Amino acid sequence: MPKVKAGDINMYYEIHGSGEPLVFINGRHMCQALLYRHVPVFACEYRVITFDNRGAGKSDAPDVPYSIEMMADDLAGLLDAIGIDSAHVTGYSMGSKVAEELALNHPEKVKSLMLVCYAPPNPDIPREPGPTIEERISWLTQPLEERVRGLLSVCVSEEFIQKKHQLAEKMVKIMIEGFGPPHGQKRHVQASFSHNNYKRLPEIKPPTLVIAGGDDWSAPLDDLRSMAERIPGAELAILEGMGHFLMWEGFEESNRIMLDFLKRHRTK
Repeated sequence: MPKVKAGDINMYYEIHGSGEPLVFINGRHMCQALLYRHVPVFACEYRVITFDNRGAGKSDAPDVPYSIEMMADDLAGLLDAIGIDSAHVTGYSMGSKVAEELALNHPEKVKSLMLVCYAPPNPDIPREPGPTIEERISWLTQPLEERVRGLLSVCVSEEFIQKKHQLAEKMVKIMIEGFGPPHGQKRHVQASFSHNNYKRLPEIKPPTLVIAGGDDWSAPLDDLRSMAERIPGAELAILEGMGHFLMWEGFEESNRIMLDFLKRHRTK
């Protein structure tokens, strides 16, 4: 399977289909294999590029401090290495942070932007303090399968787990295999939860879609609306009843919304 040198790491990637390039950036700890159902849908019309961020999956996981900006630079290096000048870019969860930084720091590489299940906290909205980075890292001491099953249970409904048991079990298996080494998981947590580019959102120029679940505990609706308002011309789509894994639980509906957005922003 292909790897290329991007900056100081070797990155694992896959390409499927043909047409305008479309990049998917996964979330914290997640490997590109989780997109196995999505790739065939989008590859019917686009040249789909999936990859593993540093610290996850089959890409290198150096035990050095990571940052979201660093991961965006990794992706820019990957695109250069495989000969792609610009692409439509989709980021999920932490991947949305990477997608935003790519649009801010490498704007020539982004044709359009889809930000899924993430919004930087609006500092003007009062809220209870969340867990510290150290508390989040302490979660990593739990057995991996226990963590993955716990994560799934708060990111999809119990109905999804029961009615689509085989799919849920396959997701668990892929996540366990692709989480990356413990130090990579720690570096992901540190990078993701020390990043907030709320002030720079108005600088994002590509056409942008913000899509999230109405019941996503990690992306409050007020923050999502604030982000969409701050990004010039951004569209906002809320899938009612969906949680943080809406790309999987709301597979058909989220795909339909994203494909419609892409169709309206083709450049060829």
